[in-house]
Amino acid sequence: MSNTNMAGDTCIVTGANSGIGKATAIALAGMGAHVVMVVRSRERGEAALGDIKRASGSEKVDLLFADLSSQSSIRQLAVEILGAYPSIDVLVNNAGAMHTSRSVTADGIETTWATNHLNYFLLTHLLLDRIKASAPARIVNVSSRAHDRSTINFDDLQFERGYSIMRCYGQSKLANVLFTYELARRLE
Repeated sequence: MSNTNMAGDTCIVTGANSGIGKATAIALAGMGAHVVMVVRSRERGEAALGDIKRASGSEKVDLLFADLSSQSSIRQLAVEILGAYPSIDVLVNNAGAMHTSRSVTADGIETTWATNHLNYFLLTHLLLDRIKASAPARIVNVSSRAHDRSTINFDDLQFERGYSIMRCYGQSKLANVLFTYELARRLE
């Protein structure tokens, strides 16, 4: 249990059923925050919900479901969040994926790009007015070191020619970093 008191704060954490997202949800709940977990899998989400409540000692943990590779699912998630939570003090964009072969979403977008970058961008912008109204609030975009040696391939953003798991993943993580810098500049 941390000394930081986040009682009364609402924190949205995407990809909260495992890894960094789950650890973040546990820590925030342990500090007294009302944590809203966003996950894709009902089964894994419900298991993680129990783990997070036990590990944090908090019952103030909610579970929402969304396929964050789908723009319509992200839009529906935003409607749910805005309808249920009058403030958003922290948004942790953490959900991500790494695919061994190229695939496209129902929206016709390469899946890694859709999940790892467009998801952060769209969800943040759909919730931005509520986040601003909740100031002081924070947006945390989780990336990885994979961005270090990456570039944005503007001529083939969706890797239609020559898919590479690491180049595709690295590009999406670099986009997270660039989005974060630009968002910070605009919100300064």
